[in-house]
Amino acid sequence: MRKVTVHLQLTAQQRRIELACPWVLAALYIAAALASWWWAAVPLAVAVCLAAFVQMHDAMHNALGLPKEDNERILVLSALLILKSGHAMQVTHLRHHGRCLTEDDPEGAPANWRFSRMLWQGPYHILTLRRESWKIAPHTRRKQLLETGYTVALLVFFVGLYVFAGSLVGLVYWGVAFFMSATMPIWASYIPHHLAAQNPAARAAAALAQIWTPVMASFAFHHVHHHYPRVPTALLPRAAAELPAPPEHDHHH
Repeated sequence: MRKVTVHLQLTAQQRRIELACPWVLAALYIAAALASWWWAAVPLAVAVCLAAFVQMHDAMHNALGLPKEDNERILVLSALLILKSGHAMQVTHLRHHGRCLTEDDPEGAPANWRFSRMLWQGPYHILTLRRESWKIAPHTRRKQLLETGYTVALLVFFVGLYVFAGSLVGLVYWGVAFFMSATMPIWASYIPHHLAAQNPAARAAAALAQIWTPVMASFAFHHVHHHYPRVPTALLPRAAAELPAPPEHDHHH
């Protein structure tokens, strides 16, 4: 594990922003959905899922600078926002870092697929990862089951909102979260591992990431993250500018 210098750790204020982001967006989604402003609510739901993904990802790597117990809570809660088990996803993600793009890397498998295969198999890939996480880390099975229970309870609540109150707030969010899961192999695996840093799209994302957009940073500096996993996503642009450049080919198909 490469040492992260102090200036590439979140300040207290930055940490508050990072921790609050998905939850503020979730509150905005609920407000817009309750007002039936679906033109705003659906994009906000997408933003919630992306922000929660970034927060969950940083928690997986203990990159938020939190005590262990607090980090565990954030891992569970942020994953719940995208209707996932945080510990299950952490298992396959850490395997991805350890055995990147090998046959023993279930998370990175889509990076080796043809794009056509991505379209038909991608939506089911998250189920494959759940099966693999169960096999790879049996010691986390209790946590995985508990977190799955939380997700099921949330989905039952969403259905109940519609059945008993006629509200689509939960079902629409569920639909967006399902879409994000179904396309996750594309935006979280295939694109980052095929997009070289000098690609115009990557360079545009890198420019946008300079104005505090962690989602863009996760795309533009994916190879930097692989080399310096303890750097928080929001600080990857600084890491790219200030730390020795990692070899891109290690993490690109």
